[in-house]
Amino acid sequence: MKITHLERTVVSVPFVPGILSPPEYEEYSPAYPEPLSRRRQDVLRIGTDVGLTGIGMSGPYFGSHPDPASDLIGRDPRDFEPRQLGGGGYDIALLDLIGKSVEWPLYRIFGGKAQDRVLVDYWITRMGAQESAAAARRAVELGFHGIKIKCCWEDGNVADRVHAIHAAGPDLRVVLDPGGRFHTVAQALELARELEGLDVVFEDPIPKDDMEDYRRLVEETDVIIAPHLQNPRQVIEVVHRGAADAINVAPSDWGFLDMARIAEAGGIPVWQASNVDLGVFDAFRLHASAAAANCTLGSDLCGNFVHEHSLLKEPLVGEDGHAVVPEGPGLGVELDEDAVSEYTVSC
Repeated sequence: MKITHLERTVVSVPFVPGILSPPEYEEYSPAYPEPLSRRRQDVLRIGTDVGLTGIGMSGPYFGSHPDPASDLIGRDPRDFEPRQLGGGGYDIALLDLIGKSVEWPLYRIFGGKAQDRVLVDYWITRMGAQESAAAARRAVELGFHGIKIKCCWEDGNVADRVHAIHAAGPDLRVVLDPGGRFHTVAQALELARELEGLDVVFEDPIPKDDMEDYRRLVEETDVIIAPHLQNPRQVIEVVHRGAADAINVAPSDWGFLDMARIAEAGGIPVWQASNVDLGVFDAFRLHASAAAANCTLGSDLCGNFVHEHSLLKEPLVGEDGHAVVPEGPGLGVELDEDAVSEYTVSC
C-alpha cells in the first residue's frame, strides 16, 4: 500500500445559539485574537493505491493557515510507528489508515478498550445566570449529566450562575473553568463556601506556580479540585503531593494515555480535554479515552452539540450524555460529504 495523494479542505462551522459569550463577556488574547465563531479547521485526507482513505483534522485556528503538506507521497502508512503519530493533522489520518489496513479500531492500537462509552459534559462559555440556566435546561433535555462553564472571578456572577444551573438541572454536575482566574487560594475557598453542598468541580481554579496551593484546596474544601495538566511530569508531582482530586488531561493521544495511567496508579480519575473541535478530532480523542479505564469524568468531546454540524454522518454523543466508541476499523467514522461541502471556506 502506497500513499498517492493528500487533500486538504478548510472548513468553518458556526456554533449553535446559546453556547458562546454575549458581546459584554467577549475577550481576546494572542491565542484567541478573534471571536471563537471565526475559527477554522482543516479536514485532511490521505489517499492510497489500494482504495483506502485515511481522514484527519487539524486543530482550530484563526485566519489563514499554511497547508500542512508533508513528504508522505509514495510511502506505506504501515511503515510508520503508531507511537510516533498523534496530536492532530495528517498523523490522525495515518493512524486511521493503519487501523483500516489491519481492520482494527483505533482503540486497539491505543492499547485496548477499557470502556464501551465515554461520559461527556455539556459546554458553554462566559455569560449571565439566566443564560446559564437556559443552557442547563438544554443540557438536561439532551440527557447530559454535567455542564462545563467558562468563567472568572472578575465576572462577579460565578456563584449565581452555579445556583441558577442547579435550579434548572438539580442533578447536573457543574465544572467551573476559570483558567486560573480565581487567582488565589483565599478567593477559591471563598467561592467554594458559597457553593457548599452542590456537585461542583474547580478546573484550574488558580495558577499552577506552586502545587502546594492545590494541595491546600484539596484539603480545605469538598469541591473537586482538578488541574488541567500538560505532561506526565506534572501528573507525577500532583499524585506525589496529593494536589488533585481529578485531572483534566490536555494531550489527546499517547500523552493522554501516559498521563491517565499515572493518575490511575495514584487513584485519580481523569477526563479528556479538547479545543472544542469538530467530529474527526473528537473521534480521535474518543478512542484514546476508551483505552483509559479511569477516564470517568465528563470529557470535553463537544463538537457535535456546540456546532451546527460535526461533519460526521453520525454524531458521536447520544441522548444520554455519552459518546459510544466506534467499532469500525481506524477511527470508525465517516465524513458527511454534503456537510463538508456546505461549510467549506476559501483559504
